[in-house]
Amino acid sequence: MKLSNLIKPRDGIRGISRYKGGKGSQAIGAIKLSSNESPLGPSDRAVKAYIDSAKSLSIYPDGNSTLLKEKIAELHDVNVNNIICGAGSDEILNLIACAYLMPGDEVIYSEHAFLLYKIITLTNNGTPIAAKEVGLKANIDNIINCVTKKTKIVFIANPNNPTGSYLNKNELYELRDRLPERVLLVIDGAYAEYAQEQDYIDGKSLISETANTVMTRTFSKVYALAALRIGWAYAPLHIIEVLNKIRGPFNLSTAAINAGAAAIEDHDHVAKSVELNSNEKVQLLKAYEEAQIHVHGGAANFLLLDLTNLAKKNSTMQQEMVVGLNNYLIKNNIFVRNVSDYGLPCHLRVTIGSKEQNRTVLDKIREYIEQVCNTK
Repeated sequence: MKLSNLIKPRDGIRGISRYKGGKGSQAIGAIKLSSNESPLGPSDRAVKAYIDSAKSLSIYPDGNSTLLKEKIAELHDVNVNNIICGAGSDEILNLIACAYLMPGDEVIYSEHAFLLYKIITLTNNGTPIAAKEVGLKANIDNIINCVTKKTKIVFIANPNNPTGSYLNKNELYELRDRLPERVLLVIDGAYAEYAQEQDYIDGKSLISETANTVMTRTFSKVYALAALRIGWAYAPLHIIEVLNKIRGPFNLSTAAINAGAAAIEDHDHVAKSVELNSNEKVQLLKAYEEAQIHVHGGAANFLLLDLTNLAKKNSTMQQEMVVGLNNYLIKNNIFVRNVSDYGLPCHLRVTIGSKEQNRTVLDKIREYIEQVCNTK
């Protein structure tokens, strides 16, 4: 077969860098803190609902995800007609881009935002624009300065992954007010349940007050149902109607619908997950400070470790410190997230796991630092 006869993808597809998730291992005793997964796992009620779904494997799922949407609407006190469910919030983000981007349209996101925003934009003929952050936090002035007549969508992860920073209520409202009304603001709230700061909002209130704002959420984090791929969005009806036209007719399985609905009803399990995360975060922030490791953000269920100070102190190249520490952790069956592909080569993102996991990782990080110090 001649290579010249092979069907060619659309222009730009081959140039896309494929998304790579956090690494892990199936080895006994391995600690995976690279993907921001819940250390408590899913609710027993969600697991039972998943298992019970096996009884209807020969039947197509409810194409409208009615049960799940009703539970979401009840929990968040919103109109069920303004909700759409997807196979993970990433499907919904892609549907938004697919529905609204024309060739040459621009999509803005913050400098160190979730990598998928760029991939989704390029996949749908758009032009990605990264707005400079200030202190590893989205900056409203810089975002607004990037807006042109071609701007169609602004993606804001709140809290942001991997920096853990967030825009507070006033900042989120200011961003919406300063954006042209024609620009769609998409607030990605994947980690919203973990954000306990008093000035934090998930953006839900903006949907009822503005025409072109969307909030997306996921069941992969606090509900610990990452394997089932469940996401949802709350948006004005005119956007929901458009997205429903192009989504798959059965984009959520029966198991996902039922497990998601059951997970929502288990309020105690969610509360335990949030409490564990909050308590461990306090302890870890103190411990890393004592180890002279600066931590950025922290509004979600992970910490972004900044090794710049340690690298300078020990007269080593900053990136070598990160690579060395990451390799040392891997040798000890510990997996965290190297975020160099986010433009952060001197940082590591570490999920807040169980008490035992957190202590083990902290001990190994201290151990590595001591070894480096003793050899300099």
